Amino acid sequence: MANEILHSLLKEYEQKKLRAELALEKRKEELYEELPRLRELESDLNHFAIVTSKNILLHNTSSLEDLNNKIKKLKEEKLTILKEANLPERFFIS
Repeated sequence: MANEILHSLLKEYEQKKLRAELALEKRKEELYEELPRLRELESDLNHFAIVTSKNILLHNTSSLEDLNNKIKKLKEEKLTILKEANLPERFFIS
């Protein structure tokens, strides 16, 4: 009986999580239509995160400071765009 309740709760939690993720993706796509630069920034941030991780794994720390500076500038630009659109900084978090 307890296992059934736990299973039911976990299933309900997963469904809520999935709905929240889908709603976030929909909001992001709508926002990207209005502000295409945000899509570019997100893409660039993802790219630099991968490059940074790769450099860390390869023990190539010489370019990390430069990458971190680029990431910082991209994040600042993203926050500026969100503020100008009267959106919260945490808009992209479900």
